Amino acid sequence: MEHRVSRFLVAAEQSYQRHLGAYLSRSSYERMCRSPGVIDLAFGDPHERPAPRLVELLQRGLEPRSPDWFAYTRDHVPAQRAIAERLATELRKPFIPDDIALTNGAFAGLVVCLRTICEPGDEVLHLTPGWFYYESMISSAGGTPRAVRLAAGEWRLDPDRIAAAITPRTSALIINTPHNPTGVVYSKEELAALADVLAEASHRRGQPIYLISDEAYRRIVFDGVSCPSPGEFYSYTLLVHTYTKSLLLPGERIGYIAIPPGMPDRQFMRDALTTARLMTGWAFPNNALQYAAPELDCHTIAVPPLQHRRDILAKGFVAAGFRALPSHGTFYMLVEVPDGDDWDHVSRLEGCGVLALPGSVMGAPGYLRLSLTATDDMVDEASGRVRSLYGDLLRSRSDVHG
Repeated sequence: MEHRVSRFLVAAEQSYQRHLGAYLSRSSYERMCRSPGVIDLAFGDPHERPAPRLVELLQRGLEPRSPDWFAYTRDHVPAQRAIAERLATELRKPFIPDDIALTNGAFAGLVVCLRTICEPGDEVLHLTPGWFYYESMISSAGGTPRAVRLAAGEWRLDPDRIAAAITPRTSALIINTPHNPTGVVYSKEELAALADVLAEASHRRGQPIYLISDEAYRRIVFDGVSCPSPGEFYSYTLLVHTYTKSLLLPGERIGYIAIPPGMPDRQFMRDALTTARLMTGWAFPNNALQYAAPELDCHTIAVPPLQHRRDILAKGFVAAGFRALPSHGTFYMLVEVPDGDDWDHVSRLEGCGVLALPGSVMGAPGYLRLSLTATDDMVDEASGRVRSLYGDLLRSRSDVHG
């Protein structure tokens, strides 16, 4: 007897296999990633112990202070209050605690948003290149993913392209700023123009097109760049954040969805997000993380070391014949390969013990995505290995043609 699986999950699995699954099956990553001497620049995992202060905060959340300390807890009000106060200060809008829906990370937050606003068959726009899970998440929620391609090399937000992609079945758009994998930070002017496009299309449609703003990296910006939020410009925005990125604690899952003060009928959306979190499989954070959240919200991973590592990797890869693209946010950067074959260069780098993600799995063929979360020593060593590897290749080609 054959297994029966939801058609939405089948579509999600197919999307996954076209993206991240392709990398894991075609590369040697899973075999090499924990081997001695291998430098992992493919994914944003920590390679240093977390700050003792963060560990202390997490431990305090685990110590019970009442009989119901580990009882069923949906939204911890002190956490909601701290987040609302910070957003009110940063975005200069009167966020209130009731508009903060706590989640076990941005992944869950995005899924909750999609399940809240998506009907089966609705089209959800997403930008490409982009995070390799967007397409799968949309499919698993019953939506139809529609990619809007960014202009290669610049990767700027293009409201005209988004406007051209909107159809009568469009219910939402997902954007990510700072943008993974390009590191682009969208400007106020771009976001204001996007808001105009969505407002006009919503008016034509007779119901809102929601903007799901993946703000996982909004606190990680370089070179003094500011990172505005789409929620400052468009009232039908759902802001999704996670502390797993801002604190580089990917295994500790806590984040939130924030409803902007200008969204009409906010109580309806509050109730809908609560139901979606329950029916998704209790997508609330664990109690200990909720208790720690008010103080966790005050911390962010040190940004100057990430910017320094960006510069070291850029210098090393440029010396090896790549072109480094500016990255003003996230903890990733893109480099353009010399001949357009990113898969071939991933294989070459594996030969010298350096792991990189081919841009093809994120919709950016001809590029490599490099993580900046490796240690300074790892980044220095990787830069040296890359220069040596490509120096040898260039010399061998010169000898052949000489």
